[in-house]
Amino acid sequence: MGYEMKFIDAVREILLTNVDQMTPQEIRDIIKKRYPHFYGTPSHIRNVEKGHYKDIDHALLAQIYTLVGTDNTFFCEKKSKPMKVSLVEKAKHWIKGTRATRRSPERLAHAIGVTQYDNKVKDILANTEKYHQAFYKAETFVGPSLYFHQRALETREEIESSTHLEYVYATLSAWGMHRMGKRGSKMQGFDIFCRSIEPLRAMIGEAQQFDYRQMNSAQWAILQQIFMGINIMVTRTTLVGNSKVMHHMLPNIVPPIDREYTLSYLRGSKNIRNDLAYEWQLMEGIISGFFIPVASDSSFKVKASQWMGRRDEYPWDTSLLKIVDNLVIGSS
Repeated sequence: MGYEMKFIDAVREILLTNVDQMTPQEIRDIIKKRYPHFYGTPSHIRNVEKGHYKDIDHALLAQIYTLVGTDNTFFCEKKSKPMKVSLVEKAKHWIKGTRATRRSPERLAHAIGVTQYDNKVKDILANTEKYHQAFYKAETFVGPSLYFHQRALETREEIESSTHLEYVYATLSAWGMHRMGKRGSKMQGFDIFCRSIEPLRAMIGEAQQFDYRQMNSAQWAILQQIFMGINIMVTRTTLVGNSKVMHHMLPNIVPPIDREYTLSYLRGSKNIRNDLAYEWQLMEGIISGFFIPVASDSSFKVKASQWMGRRDEYPWDTSLLKIVDNLVIGSS
């Protein structure tokens, strides 16, 4: 069986054979000429048809931006407009060879995977008991929001069943993702949502076996395809709705993300730029830079295991990543 080149291999090969840093647009043009099988893929066509991108060129460009922004083998020099990309090993030599500035340590930290959420990880781990108690003391989320959440999780392995999708759909509605009237967020019709999930079923089944402690670039790429394929919201913002859908299918690796708690706590702002590739990059960064480090802490895992064993007392502690989400809510 021969070697099958992956998209990430093509981008790496392009950067290896070029001395200078390259813009994503330059990478895209070379891919079109040198690696045409990565241009106009079924995913590109599907996303153009859905209106996420105006043409195949923009779909490919978004894929490049997402790849170089989420895989820690790439270094992105964002001071330039458009940004310039190189491989991390090249970036280290490039930074070392420039005059020291205040920005250089930040650039290198980004290149080797140091995240902007480190202080938030420390805060959650230092206040685990306090935030957990505050979450349950508030008693904010009861009734259908809990009932459908539990049912959606319990049926998640029934990938071919519409019952699971009905529970997921009902959960999002109960969680305030569909507002009656002219204003507020709006969900797609159930049939539209179901049709978007159909081609993703095999990938969802595979992703259900992922271990958050051992994620690699290929697994993140699968999650990206799932994220970009889900069609649950009428509004252009996808991060909140898609993360909540994925959480109820993949609680082992995707937490629910919202504006009110997650983004306010982690980023100090509820605003989201409506761009599918950017929203995926933001979600992957939040998961890998915040949720996974908290969930990987040994002391946290001991406490979380104890709480999940007391389901009658702590019904919302349905997974490690949901507990981290509960702590974020309790911190507010």
